[in-house]
Amino acid sequence: MSALTSTIHQNGMRIYKNPNTVDVPKVDLATLLFDTEHSLSKDDNPLHISAANPNIYLTKATLRTLAERIAHFLRNSLSVGSHGPYKDVVVVCSSGQPAAAALFWGIIAAGGVFSAASPSFTPEELARQVRQGKSRVLVVSKDSVELGRKAAQLAGLSLDRLVVLGSEPKWEMRCWEGPEQVDVDNGPRLPWRRVTDEDELKRSLIVLLYSSGTTGVPKGVMLSHYNLVAQLYIPSVQARAYVAAAVERGEPAPSPFRTLAHLPIAHIAGLFGYLISAMFSGGAVYWMPKFSWTPFLAYFKKLQITGFYTVPSIFLRIAKSPDVTDQFDTVETAITGAAPMDAELQQAANRRLGKGNTRISQTWGLSETTGAVTAMPRGASDTTGSISPVLPNMEVRIVDDSFVDVAPGQPGELLVRGPFVTNGYYDNEPATRATFHDGWFCTGDIAVDRDAMLYVVDRKKELIKYKGLQIAPAELENHLITHGDIMEAAVVGVPVEGGSEVPRAYVVLRRVGALTEEDVKAFMSGKFARYKELRGGVRFVDELPKNAIGKLLRRELRERARMERGGEKARL
Repeated sequence: MSALTSTIHQNGMRIYKNPNTVDVPKVDLATLLFDTEHSLSKDDNPLHISAANPNIYLTKATLRTLAERIAHFLRNSLSVGSHGPYKDVVVVCSSGQPAAAALFWGIIAAGGVFSAASPSFTPEELARQVRQGKSRVLVVSKDSVELGRKAAQLAGLSLDRLVVLGSEPKWEMRCWEGPEQVDVDNGPRLPWRRVTDEDELKRSLIVLLYSSGTTGVPKGVMLSHYNLVAQLYIPSVQARAYVAAAVERGEPAPSPFRTLAHLPIAHIAGLFGYLISAMFSGGAVYWMPKFSWTPFLAYFKKLQITGFYTVPSIFLRIAKSPDVTDQFDTVETAITGAAPMDAELQQAANRRLGKGNTRISQTWGLSETTGAVTAMPRGASDTTGSISPVLPNMEVRIVDDSFVDVAPGQPGELLVRGPFVTNGYYDNEPATRATFHDGWFCTGDIAVDRDAMLYVVDRKKELIKYKGLQIAPAELENHLITHGDIMEAAVVGVPVEGGSEVPRAYVVLRRVGALTEEDVKAFMSGKFARYKELRGGVRFVDELPKNAIGKLLRRELRERARMERGGEKARL
């Protein structure tokens, strides 16, 4: 591992980087995937397939056709991109379906900005994303129509700008009110605009993902053509060279890549893994509407899935569930991210994959870095829990609170610089300025260098991460304190198996005994997405820990939660 990440010293900085560099193609994302030799998909390759009904699918050729018809509809019926590219945000709230891929490329071809929202959102949360992106179009899947209707009304969006997208039993895209719809069979097409100017590629805006802030207000992460092309192309160079060399040595070629879409496309892993990278590698994506354990296992076996990315909590279930027998025998590539995975879980899950021959590799990154900053090279492996080597063209530092680089073995915050890093937050210049320091993006993750291998050990930011989803403590706190019997409240994450955290509330009541834990949970129920529920419990305290200027000391509460958790385990 140490040979894969080198350390250089520059102006007092200790910089971790890959010794290799890659020339990134100067072309827009759609052209790279549909019209260059770099993309391994052929026109007749089925790319996006219904897991429940494999007879419903899109090839590369039919994906292009449907995307261009959607682009024409968006431009001419809803004015997306009519005043130039990179301006009109289209919010998409869809469960997993093959048509989501055509919509993604259709929005980009129209000149719009793709902004996915979680189907688990409440109407209020979805409306907030519509308002934040200044969006005039909301697209929902058939199973989210009522959610979309309520959100549109809350956001002040007329229902003729609410669009329904479907894949089964037939392809369709239509406005909820009015006659406008896509003629999927014979409708006019709008090809995308090719872009080769490097400056435009870098400043462009084609994807807007929302990342929760510690203030409770989500921030729109702006991703460009350049970000996404770099994230796609740079890791592929080493991987393809490794496979070519292995085949030349007489080793068998990898099996065709098949993956199961089970993560939301509102997450960078789902968006990038299903809508973009599988097509680049010539692979197929089988779509299930949402994650459910029993069909997840059945699809893996029936469809002979060969590669997948998922979060540590699902690998934990794979490692421990008696339901797992031979469902993962065909897996050749397995990757984890979104939260650290320790060595014990990594090795336990390895035993269930590819008949015990597959090794899970870890990546580390954020929405703000277009996904992975680190990744395990093809042919290498590590079972110690490290986050893998830094990818080519990227640079990483580990610094203290004064932005001084720490020595190996000492923990510090990870800073990142390179082509994957976002241009900033949408319509939020203060947040952008606060997150960058001298050109370096401040990630908020705490890491340590152990023998030139990097390990994430803590989180400086106050975000709680549950199965790859982000929970802003302040968002929950702001609602808790609206209760008449609650004087103060603080929310912290409590670790659970699989590397995730669940929210726990510490509450100061105006009158002792005024509320029970169940009262507080009932007050929060239905106000937020289910993953934000207080599954870590509610604890009543006399006061919250604060510093001399009154700032909440969350670290002390997290430590208290760890001690309480240890005591709870001991009493079981």
